[in-house]
Parts: sequence; C-alpha cells; structure tokens
Amino acid sequence: LNEIDCQIEVLAIVESVKDLFQWLNKNQAPDLGFFDIQLSDNNVFEIFSLIEIEFPVIFTTAYSEYAIKAFKVNSIDYILKPLSVETVKFGIDQYKSLDKKNESLSVIKLKRLLEEFTLPIDKNYKKSFLVHYKDRLIPVETMSFSYFYINHGIVNGVTATNDKYSLDYSLEELENMLDPCCFQRVNRQYIVNRKYIKEIGLFFNSRYSIKTSPASPDK
Repeated sequence: LNEIDCQIEVLAIVESVKDLFQWLNKNQAPDLGFFDIQLSDNNVFEIFSLIEIEFPVIFTTAYSEYAIKAFKVNSIDYILKPLSVETVKFGIDQYKSLDKKNESLSVIKLKRLLEEFTLPIDKNYKKSFLVHYKDRLIPVETMSFSYFYINHGIVNGVTATNDKYSLDYSLEELENMLDPCCFQRVNRQYIVNRKYIKEIGLFFNSRYSIKTSPASPDK
C-alpha cells in the first residue's frame, strides 16, 4: 500500500470476524476497508449482520464470475487474487474517485449486493450420494447428512439419524460439491450442515466450538 500511496495509514490487520467486530466496536471507523472474504473463523460477510458498516469496502476474492459481476456494478471495487500492485492501485483510485456526497448510497447498494451474493450460485450441487450399505449401494440425500469428517484418512458422512457412511471423496472435493449456503467447512477435519448445528461456544483464545445433532466424535 505504501508503494501505491505513502499517505495511506494501515490502522489494523485482523484475521477473524470476531477480531474485526471487536476492533470496529472500539475504534473510529476507517475511511476504507480491505476485506478478504475468507477469514479464519468465517467469511467476512458475517460482519455485516453483526455491525453497521458505514465506510466503503474493497473485497479481495477468489470467488466465481457470478460474484465478481455482482461487485463490478458497484462503485466499491473487488480485487481478484493473486493481488498485484496494478489491481490494488486500481481499487485505491476507485475509492479516491468516489463522490463523498453519494457514499451512503454506495453503502446501501453494497448491502443489497451482499444479500444477492449470499444466495446460491447457479451451480449443480450434489443432491445425493451413493453409499455402501451391507452388500449393496443405496442413495442418501445430501441434506440428510449432519456433518462430514475425516478420520485416519477416511472421510465419513453422518446423517441426522446417526447413520455413518464412508465416502470416496476428500473433504476438499466434498466442499466443492456441497451448497455453501447449507454446509460450512469449520476446520481441517469437519464440514457441517448448518441445519444441524445445535450450539456454538466461544473459547477464551478466540476459537469456536460447535455442537451438532447428532454429536460428532470430537464433541
């Protein structure tokens, strides 16, 4: 940023939605925010439901073309990863060219686009899985799974009725197959169905604990 404009002052660098929420509550709002979409505890869009954001935001993202088009119609810019001096400079120039009198209107437009962004992208997510059951294969609907987890290199899916099935996919492959509006990758070992999250606890070290129904092996 200093290479682009030596007058830019970085006020804070945070790694989680929780830390961002705390910083914004304790400090005066910045003139401009650079928000990476994927933070350590959740995607950054959660902050918009927790606190009023009244400053313009530039997103850095590796999301699909659908999302990119959504941001492109707004006066607030996006930067596609990997970042470069040219793309960051373009975003800064976009901010500098904003009509300050219309800034509140831009924020309203941003909120509307965020609502659109959180809708499912037009993609064919997996509706069911063929799983081994005794001596045959049976279909199990995707939404009947409470969570998926990996144990000793084997990925299992556990249903709401506590039936466990081994799956021939990695968690990374599953993550791309599942609707992100319904399923969340919470750590390296688990993908959970939001519908079956029973409780979210907060630890002192900024980590979360998630309880599902049925309970996971690492409850």
